[in-house]
Amino acid sequence: MNSTVTTPPLRPGVLTAGVSAIVALVVGSGVALLAGVGLVSALRTGARSWLVLQGAGIELQGTTLGLVPLGGVLLCGALTARVARAMTPAPVESPGAFAATVAGTSGVVAAVLASVSSTPEIVVNPARAAAAVFVVTGVSAALGATMHHGRAGDLWPAPWRRPEVRGAVSAGARGAAVLLAAAGVVVVTLLVRHVERAGQLWALLDPGASGTPALAAICLLAVPTMVAWTASVLLGPGFVLGTQTSVDLAGAQLGPVPGLPVLAALPSPGTFDDWVVVLGLVPVLAGLVAGWTVRAGAEAPFGLSDRPVLGRSLLGLAAGAAGGVVVGVLVGASGGAVGPGRLADAGPPALTPLLVAVPLMAVGGALGALAAHYRDARALRPEPDADARPSRRPRLRLRHQPPGADRRDG
Repeated sequence: MNSTVTTPPLRPGVLTAGVSAIVALVVGSGVALLAGVGLVSALRTGARSWLVLQGAGIELQGTTLGLVPLGGVLLCGALTARVARAMTPAPVESPGAFAATVAGTSGVVAAVLASVSSTPEIVVNPARAAAAVFVVTGVSAALGATMHHGRAGDLWPAPWRRPEVRGAVSAGARGAAVLLAAAGVVVVTLLVRHVERAGQLWALLDPGASGTPALAAICLLAVPTMVAWTASVLLGPGFVLGTQTSVDLAGAQLGPVPGLPVLAALPSPGTFDDWVVVLGLVPVLAGLVAGWTVRAGAEAPFGLSDRPVLGRSLLGLAAGAAGGVVVGVLVGASGGAVGPGRLADAGPPALTPLLVAVPLMAVGGALGALAAHYRDARALRPEPDADARPSRRPRLRLRHQPPGADRRDG
């Protein structure tokens, strides 16, 4: 008899959605109130902030701002996951039903808030708001409710619960993390090199005491998006920031850009040095890490017990491809409009990063898996018997010596 106590999904799901929305509204509205905005306007600002941070987009006086702020998505997702964890002290009976409850409730709340917070000058599309919040809250709630109970495996569909598939996806996530971490190092390096330029942009904006926290928060939330755009550069497609600004591994063309201090990380215009092209190997190396660390949980991946090299290679290939899917989707979703006219197109292409990341990281994954296979095979090779080894080096015999114990062949 199973004595594990479980929780029905409906009540904690509705509470998770409600508490997450209320906390976000209180924080957003409170910041607006501190800035001197009236109560009604502050409530509208808090609602819009929660929606826009999750990718709902917004239209300001006919100008659409459709960029998905990855930093805001991570922030709201972390809030929902934390609330979901608090609302599920015991494992839920059905993680899928719990996530669907949170996502559905949050989506309805988002559509209502988008409708009531819109004005003739500022409009939030209810359909897009509901869809964006549905995805972010659903995924975050599912992870938050299962991971702290050690039941994240319950989220896997039944056909994906094979050890090979789970091992490949887990290793692919590690490979994707390596690629994004490398992109983050590039962003930080450029920010450090251009810190004086960032200070000048900050001084030009002159946010004052009341605007400094808001500007700092915007810059921090923009960093994950810049990391995704830099990953697109490492993959090859690069990114654009308006019609006159583009960056790839070959070089940078800079036109007028928004005066956000964090954009000081943009490289100087012109052709890059030849060694920069070597950074194009980073996605392959990230795939190699995925293939090197993949574990099938079984001796014969995909049932290829008679061809272990092929099975291990296919496992590494799948791990690298999984990492490529993660990176490609993340990078492709990070673009959107950031302003009118020439700023209507910003970020990487929608599909090209995915089409490039999957094969590059898959090749690296196969190479890493092959290297790991031969490493393991060498480690399992038995050591020669110590008694069978010669006790000393045999003496050489010179040709002029007669046969005997002291003769050495020269």
